[in-house]
Amino acid sequence: MFKNLFSKNEYSSQTGFFEIIDNNIIPIDELQLGSINDCIETIGYPTNHIYVVHVFDDLKISALGFIPFTKEVKFVLAKNHDIKLNINDVKNVIKSIDWEFEYSILNVEEMLQEGIDNENLSIDFLKPLLNLIKEEETLYKNEKYGLYLHFENNILKAFTSSEWDNSSTKWLNDINPNMVSNMIREAKIYQENEMDVMSEVNNQADSLMKIPNVLQNEFIQFHINDKGNINFYNLLITHYINDCNLNDFLFMNKDRYNKIAEIKYEVGMYVYEFDSNDLLINVFEK
Repeated sequence: MFKNLFSKNEYSSQTGFFEIIDNNIIPIDELQLGSINDCIETIGYPTNHIYVVHVFDDLKISALGFIPFTKEVKFVLAKNHDIKLNINDVKNVIKSIDWEFEYSILNVEEMLQEGIDNENLSIDFLKPLLNLIKEEETLYKNEKYGLYLHFENNILKAFTSSEWDNSSTKWLNDINPNMVSNMIREAKIYQENEMDVMSEVNNQADSLMKIPNVLQNEFIQFHINDKGNINFYNLLITHYINDCNLNDFLFMNKDRYNKIAEIKYEVGMYVYEFDSNDLLINVFEK
């Protein structure tokens, strides 16, 4: 299937695809489907373990596939089957790529989310690519992009910013840093790791932004907990938006609720009732 060829020569491929091995360009003359994903799987990778860069301003090359977060090229797609390529053609295109754009935080997060969805980004795969630093048993930090990555059974399960840069939290911290500090202090008591702490605080800040007339809201007094903090999340789902699932509710009230029945939970002066699909259907005073 693959030909052992010298890199300085030019070669064409019956499929238009070439594999790059040890700085050699090797035609791929047989593919089952002839697609980019087919090529990626043929050279031995899950489709989301190769980052594809499409090329529009080169006369010979249409796309290249890289190991994610690196410039290590693994395949090349020519503009058509008749075009001949050599390794210098590939190197020249790589030099022209806008790497700051290709590996911008938005694209990085999209790649990570795809891996989470596919459940196939392991710590062994990502650690050398992202220079991950171990923070806790299952939590790693990437300095370049400012991300925390959470793994379960060595597979990436979630990620979040390592800074408090949720826009709602940023806004709240600018006008009331003590409130944010108190939220963080409380979340650290109940949540298991730094990422979950940040998620709780960001969710509280997001909820605050959705509450009408929040500074003088009539329901605030009913959602002040024993730490002196306002649970804006509970205020929102109690009095305004009942679009809430049980997992989110339990996360945001972790170790601060009482389960009083199979589908009923008590927090403060309110009882929250969920249906068989784990959706909030009723809230009432106890």
